[in-house]
Amino acid sequence: MSSETIDVVTAEVLDAVGDTHIALIDAVHGYDVMLEKAEPEIRTVLETTRETTDRQAGELAQFLVAHGRHPSEDGSFMSTVHEGVVRTRAFFTDLDGDVLPAVVDGERRIVSSYDDAIEALAKNRDSVPAGVFDAAQALLLKHRSEIEDVIRRLDARHHALED
Repeated sequence: MSSETIDVVTAEVLDAVGDTHIALIDAVHGYDVMLEKAEPEIRTVLETTRETTDRQAGELAQFLVAHGRHPSEDGSFMSTVHEGVVRTRAFFTDLDGDVLPAVVDGERRIVSSYDDAIEALAKNRDSVPAGVFDAAQALLLKHRSEIEDVIRRLDARHHALED
């Protein structure tokens, strides 16, 4: 396989990681807006989730920079859409436990983004330099596991508030 082919494949993997990074940035922006109007009953779980998401975005950004990419700090257009939805809902009422299922859905979309990046990586295992592969795999799997923990915490908080 030529070095040009390897570079194209590595770029494909880095693009998938970059897409996941953008999803995380969008989520951080959404959490910032939610926290402005969050009721005390959900504030802590949202703060913890936001901190995890922000840390993961930073770690992915460091990975991307280390491999010659310049990750976005602004997120995507969806960040603006999500912010508008949250602000509209918050205009009518403060955000309470009823918002947690939507937060879980958002976290599941991020898991899906991680799955896409992991799939792109696995599909190109033999074409991506070993150092890139190993670093990406370790980071993506660690983050995906952490998000599954976040989802469990959000679900548990939601169920506790329903009882």
